[in-house]
Amino acid sequence: MQTLRADYFSAYHNLKVTRDANGVLVAEFHSNGGPFIMSAPAHTEFVDAFYRIAQDRANKIVILTARAGSSLLMSIGHLLATSPIPACGAKFMMKALRFWKI
Repeated sequence: MQTLRADYFSAYHNLKVTRDANGVLVAEFHSNGGPFIMSAPAHTEFVDAFYRIAQDRANKIVILTARAGSSLLMSIGHLLATSPIPACGAKFMMKALRFWKI
């Protein structure tokens, strides 16, 4: 199964997006090609990126990862307090919270 590369794959400065023929999308966080450092512009990009990833029916599985030396740890409380989450993101977030029993 061959899938087309979506236009959002190269739209972000802090996120490298790839997808294989099985629909496994890998979103790799980075800063200027190196370890990821959270910033306001990066945060703003991710809101749009995750919305577009969620809308793309060719994505079957999404893997979030980061360049070596990066840390993706952030409290759910901090994320909810600081993130403008679109409706589909809020629905996903609530399902994730129930799954992880947070």
